[in-house]
Amino acid sequence: MQDGDPHEAERESGGALGWGGEIGGLILLAVSIVFIVGGLQLGLGEPRRLGTGAFPFLTGLLLAVLATAICVVERRGDGLAEVPDWLSALAICAALAVFALTVGRIGLVPGVFLTVIVASLPDRSLSWPGKAALGLGVGLGCWLVFVELVNLPIKPFPGW
Repeated sequence: MQDGDPHEAERESGGALGWGGEIGGLILLAVSIVFIVGGLQLGLGEPRRLGTGAFPFLTGLLLAVLATAICVVERRGDGLAEVPDWLSALAICAALAVFALTVGRIGLVPGVFLTVIVASLPDRSLSWPGKAALGLGVGLGCWLVFVELVNLPIKPFPGW
C-alpha cells in the first residue's frame, strides 16, 4: 500500500474484489443460457419467416459472447471490479418486469414506452421530455421492426 492504493491488500489476498468481474460475467452467461433455451423452445422459424424464439435466441447468443469476453478481460485486468450502480440495476430489472407485464395487456408501443421510461429513471442527464421522446421513438421503432417488417403477431396498441 505504498502508493496509497486502498485495494492493494485485497488484490494480494485474492479477496472478493478480485473476482467481481468474473462473477458478473458468469451471471450474464447464466442469463444468456436462459434466453438461448427459451428461444429454442419457442421455435426459431426460418430465415425468411422468423419464429417467436429467434430474437431471444440471437440475443442470448450475443449476451453469451459478451459475457465470455467480460470474463476473459477481467482475468487479464487488474482484478478490481467497479462498485455496481445498484439503482440502475434495479431500474433495469423493473423495466424488464414492466415489459413482461404490459406488452400483452396494453400493446407493444405503450409497453415499450413505459419500459424505456422505467429504465431511464436513474439517468439525471436526460430530461422528462427527453425520456418521453426516447420512449416514443423506441416504441415506434419496435412497432416498425417487429410488427410491420417481421410480422410478429403482437398487437401494437390496445384494441388492434
